[in-house]
Amino acid sequence: MNWIFKEAFSVAISDSGTVSMDAKMKGIVRVVPYDPRWKNEFLKIKAMIVDCAGDLVNSVDHVGSTAVDGLASKPIIDIDVVIDSDDIFPAVKDRLSKIGFEHEGNLGVEGREAFKRTF
Repeated sequence: MNWIFKEAFSVAISDSGTVSMDAKMKGIVRVVPYDPRWKNEFLKIKAMIVDCAGDLVNSVDHVGSTAVDGLASKPIIDIDVVIDSDDIFPAVKDRLSKIGFEHEGNLGVEGREAFKRTF
């Protein structure tokens, strides 16, 4: 089972520099130049996840646009956390909620669970 900490979605940038989301999304997406601090922020978040639930997870991976060196991105750290079984998900969810991660459900994608930071 994979789950993420923020929903990924596609964006389009017009010739004038206007950024828009796909038709299903509402709001505005901000795309910024690459920031090398994203790697360190991921490592801090990964350490938090491993410290609280490392015995239950297989891997914690930096994914998405902020994981690509030099790529302009929306400034949201996307993280995949992989577990062996749906059976342990409630325990992982409970532990992560205690350190400030709010469960958002599967956001319409079966087999995925999304979380967002509340801090």
